[in-house]
Amino acid sequence: MAELDKIPQKQSIDLETVKLEAEVVDKIKSLNGDLSALINDFGQIYIRKKELNSELVRLDEILEKAEDTFKDKSRELKGVVDSLEEKYPRHQIDLEQGTVIYQPGAPSRIQQTESASK
Repeated sequence: MAELDKIPQKQSIDLETVKLEAEVVDKIKSLNGDLSALINDFGQIYIRKKELNSELVRLDEILEKAEDTFKDKSRELKGVVDSLEEKYPRHQIDLEQGTVIYQPGAPSRIQQTESASK
């Protein structure tokens, strides 16, 4: 360690200040401003994207409920129409008049299906 004591050591650090050219300072300021604007844009885009993703999840939930309701209503309508088929074979329903035209004595679709399978 005694050898390290013989090496001259500098006790202070010399610094110099140099004036930059105005064009360089302006360019750096302009680029910093552009980068700051882009960072702000990225933040807004990120927030908007999160909002849209949340909205899509909510819309998917609404769509799923609507599809389930549609299926339920379709099954219910089919049940009503099928029950009419038993009573009024080969029928046509006129919803405007609230009437049904049918062929008395004709086999219903269910009867036709059963006899076809025999």
